[in-house]
Amino acid sequence: MTTFGEKLRALMAERQISQRSLAGLVPCNDGFLSRVARDLKAPSVEMAARLDEVLAAGGSLAALRPERAMSASEDVMALAAWLEETNVADGAVGYLAAATHRLTYDYPRRPPLTVLREAQILQGRVSDVLRTGRQRLAQTRALLGISAELFALINLLAGDVGRYSLADAYGYAAWTCAQEADSDSARALVLCAQSKTARWEGRYADAADLARRGFEVSPATAQGRVLLAVSEATALQARGDIPKAMEAMKRAQQARDTASANDERADAWGCTRARQATYALQVGLGARDPAAMLQSVTEADDAWADGDQWVYGTWAQVRIGAALAYVMTGDPAGAAAELDEVFDLGAEYRVVTIIGRVDEIGRRLGHSRYRGHPGAADLREKIRAFRIGSLEHKPLTAAEAP
Repeated sequence: MTTFGEKLRALMAERQISQRSLAGLVPCNDGFLSRVARDLKAPSVEMAARLDEVLAAGGSLAALRPERAMSASEDVMALAAWLEETNVADGAVGYLAAATHRLTYDYPRRPPLTVLREAQILQGRVSDVLRTGRQRLAQTRALLGISAELFALINLLAGDVGRYSLADAYGYAAWTCAQEADSDSARALVLCAQSKTARWEGRYADAADLARRGFEVSPATAQGRVLLAVSEATALQARGDIPKAMEAMKRAQQARDTASANDERADAWGCTRARQATYALQVGLGARDPAAMLQSVTEADDAWADGDQWVYGTWAQVRIGAALAYVMTGDPAGAAAELDEVFDLGAEYRVVTIIGRVDEIGRRLGHSRYRGHPGAADLREKIRAFRIGSLEHKPLTAAEAP
């Protein structure tokens, strides 16, 4: 009489399908399927039916499933095999994690809408793995951690192009995944992204609270601690609480002194010296201290001279901050000189954070002290032309829309 394993091997040969490919279609553990094919293990009713379906056996394979009761030892082994069953290899999980880290690296370097689309595609792949099968517990947690970071990254990107409702939706999904993964590192990154969105929506109290919560929950050597501290500082200065903003900047420096090398990377969550200087610049703006602002500009330029990684967003914010300081001191010509190269920034890089800061310069140039000043009028016209290219006005694709 033909056994289940013999029939299975015959069908695999007839259909010209490999054991590994078949395991992926079921899905089940490749090693366990090998034992079933050699009649060393009996498949469950569900597995036998699925193998019959995938191999189009018309019930002939499922009918050969042995019905004998398992012994106690076989029952234990069956449970172990079930626990080992997974629809994803550890190497695939590692690949998804590496691809996510690559996108966080691309975040400050490539056009935001391009990175947004790629992040959504990658997130779709992770979601498919989570939804269409089962994984070992450690794999599921790893995939949820990857999802949390991806959703948080999309939250950042959606905010950068002015789609705040979309950013909020992804932020909620990110937090849910971080909670299910039970990862404080993931929670910290999600809170960092949510804080930035709240800040640009004008919810400064929420932004400061989210950043502080992220700082407190993040492990001592986790990436993002410096960024969380400076994010709290800028939210506090926006509320007019300069003393507390200065305290937050001190926490940022203390965090930098004990930070891992990851925080020196210019990526979505890292805070290089130059990036930290842009946040100090904002605190100086809130304190109405142009001298402190220009000192922060010098610190950023020195950081790049010392080898800090250059990225367009941080550079643009530094130049705009310098221009603001010059406008505050009555020097529109100095501001124009700082903005010359910023105005050459391609439309695909004109995120709302950059547009918003440039708009602030235009608003300040409307002060009565600049009435009739030809240089001020010319600079305001250049600002109007620059903001026309804002990504906030670029139509979303179907995949990007909420």
